[in-house]
Amino acid sequence: MLHSFDLGGDDWKIRYSDGERGRREHAEKAVVDPAKAIDGHVPGEVHLDLMRAGLLQDPYVGTNVLAARWVEEFDWTYRRNFVAPSVAVGARAWLIFEGLDYTADILLNGEKIGQHHNAFRPCRLEITGKLREGDNLLVVHLSAGMNETADKPMEGYLQKHHRQGPKRHWLRKPQCSFGWDWAPQLVNVGIFKPCRLEWTDSPARLDRLVPLVEMDADLRRATVRSRLWIEGLSSEPTAATLAVAIAGTPAEAKIDVQIKPGLHRYEILLEVDSPRLWWPVGHGPQELYELSARVEIAGTCAGESSARIGFRHVRVNQEPHPQAGRYFLIEVNGHPIFCKGGNLVPADMIFTRLDRARYKALVELALEANFNFLRVWGGGIYESDDFYELCDQRGILVWQEFIFACNRYPAHDAEFSAEVRLEAIHNIRRLASHPSLVAWCGNNEMEQGNWDWGWDREGQILPDHGLFHHLLPRLMAQEDPTRYYQPSSPFSPDGQHPQRDDVGDQHPWSIGFFDTDFRKYRKMICRFPNEGGILGPTALPTMLACLPQGKQRAIGSFAWQVHDNSVDAWGEPSFVDAMFHQWIGRDIRSMSIEDFTYFGGIIQAEGLREYIDNFRRRMFSSAAAIFWMFNDTWPATRSWTIVDYYLRRTPSFWAVRRAMAPISVVVVNENDRVEVFGINDTPQAVTATLRFGLFSLAGEYTVDESAQVTLRANASTPIGSFPADRWTDPQSSAAFAMLHDANGQLLARNRLLLPLFRDIEWPTSQPTVRVENGRAIFQSENFAWNVCLDLDGETPLADNLFDLYPGVPYAIAWPHSSPPRILRVGNLPRLESVPEFPVPRR
Repeated sequence: MLHSFDLGGDDWKIRYSDGERGRREHAEKAVVDPAKAIDGHVPGEVHLDLMRAGLLQDPYVGTNVLAARWVEEFDWTYRRNFVAPSVAVGARAWLIFEGLDYTADILLNGEKIGQHHNAFRPCRLEITGKLREGDNLLVVHLSAGMNETADKPMEGYLQKHHRQGPKRHWLRKPQCSFGWDWAPQLVNVGIFKPCRLEWTDSPARLDRLVPLVEMDADLRRATVRSRLWIEGLSSEPTAATLAVAIAGTPAEAKIDVQIKPGLHRYEILLEVDSPRLWWPVGHGPQELYELSARVEIAGTCAGESSARIGFRHVRVNQEPHPQAGRYFLIEVNGHPIFCKGGNLVPADMIFTRLDRARYKALVELALEANFNFLRVWGGGIYESDDFYELCDQRGILVWQEFIFACNRYPAHDAEFSAEVRLEAIHNIRRLASHPSLVAWCGNNEMEQGNWDWGWDREGQILPDHGLFHHLLPRLMAQEDPTRYYQPSSPFSPDGQHPQRDDVGDQHPWSIGFFDTDFRKYRKMICRFPNEGGILGPTALPTMLACLPQGKQRAIGSFAWQVHDNSVDAWGEPSFVDAMFHQWIGRDIRSMSIEDFTYFGGIIQAEGLREYIDNFRRRMFSSAAAIFWMFNDTWPATRSWTIVDYYLRRTPSFWAVRRAMAPISVVVVNENDRVEVFGINDTPQAVTATLRFGLFSLAGEYTVDESAQVTLRANASTPIGSFPADRWTDPQSSAAFAMLHDANGQLLARNRLLLPLFRDIEWPTSQPTVRVENGRAIFQSENFAWNVCLDLDGETPLADNLFDLYPGVPYAIAWPHSSPPRILRVGNLPRLESVPEFPVPRR
């Protein structure tokens, strides 16, 4: 068997070097000056150790992130002494570092035993014969990678507005750590994952079990191809028996093999009749099975491993669409799945802090928001095993991108290309067991760069085209042919423009940056919108945590700018500031932080609701409503998210949760009619009473109709309409729809406002609330817009920032005897005129 000895913990010391001070070579000596080092922890990261030592202030507070830049410019040395188990000294032995960030030189007992420069794959070094009885000295020199790119070319790779210093395109580490619109530059350095000593006296080592599961389209039989990667440690082939079994089924098999010297693949095929199926959340249970594998040599176990697998049939349907183009449907077990969710970015800028508890909280919040899909965006990280395991267990589909984004990469460089190959193979094999993983994608937006940003005409011309169109698809075919792959997102087949609305997937960013009139979402027909959004505030306590007390606690202060989204700087005046003037006729700089949080939250919420409503009502001509983005990587004042860094619900969370609900209703105004669509994500048809029409915001129902309707299972169904010419006063009225079940319980409701909010004739509203039988019941004589109970985002309320329709009670679960306090109602005071605002310039 393979034995291991953990080398993590607090026995490490770290030292710095700037070339003059703290020379690296001195850190390799057996006896060193203890004053030159501080305590280190593994797994860990240098910023964290410096904070523990009192040498660095928390980079997430105020403007401290700017004062932390020096860390990434220095070299750092980790060192520790350890006593190796005596049985390891004479055995075949290895040092394993699960994660080194970034450029590493590794020495054992004064001898250099290896180097590594990729944060996305582990480092395994054979040290047979190099361990000593008693004390051993392990030294790891690390650099963040900045110095190693000094002589590498930048010209023609990076976009022109990027700074000249960080050449992230050469470094296989998280690209967002060099700064993105939603993240500052904070470049990690450290031994950020576990490290250990391994040894064996066996003639073979089991390296990895890679199960590839394929389900027949008729769902009657599954095939499990168990790939065992085994390293033969003898100079001659070794006879062995390989055994695999799936718990809870009769499927098991043994084969006799000759294990050849070196690392090789061996396969065992299992067939399973009528297994219980794995389904996305909301469509069925998430059945998982345990697959175990064992290597026996001369009757002794030489290695064993296990993986949890799920049986499901996945197809990405891109058949011709009857109107134009093609569908883009993710079908699971023969059923089309409307994909609801957001983009996942690294949930911390210091990646070693990402633990299972944080992933669990994020997955639970995604489920609370009625998600069934997360896109792991290509500028971050390959997430940890914890994340994918949680998605397996909870039924969230995962779209996984290789880590390339918004850039050109030097794939023509032999060393770079070889490194990418190893990284891709490692991660494809690592993630192959997870039923939640349904698609791999080569990169984020680089195909669009080739079409629209001049990458095919200037600078380095298509230096990485072969990487995404040749190398990665070949590796997918070799390592995991069971999963869909596409070269980029967005991407269109047949050589079409990657942003075509009627084929492939889309990033509909014509709205959200320079144009923030999100009413235009209503006309979009995207087949699979995979990214798009509207900026808004984080939760109020997070806003305040970004801004130190005093003059810095103000909109537009220097600390605000450090924590703001950099889209604010894309135009001057800022067009994201102008969005407030556009929608509510207010100057953002005249607002308090609380005003900004509330009204900015309303604007973002309304935009995301429009995005989701539009695509859901087109189900399945559109087959997704996936927005940018789900979570934050650090504390921000303004971001794209519905969950902020501290795992608080931002004000827009609640509108997204309602819009993503399994039963929903959408009101649209098109083709000279006001139409109502009932959306039903569930596997059963739903019968309901529909009430729909028009109400004046002051309280009168001018069109009030009802009907018994049936919402087809897993479909969007037109369920009501009336002529649009009956809507004569959109400045003072709204179209509405409500669905109730046979017991009169509200299933869903929605409304449609046509003007900009600043142009609406809002009534003054004073809602009332009472508590009865575990429910808080709200009511208003006239329309109350975005009734706010909470801006902190920490309490899992039944609802928040909701509307009250004139005279219609609205109830939410409320376990307290005292009624909730209404903090705010959004109805805007009337503006006689809207002051002029400078037109932002690109």
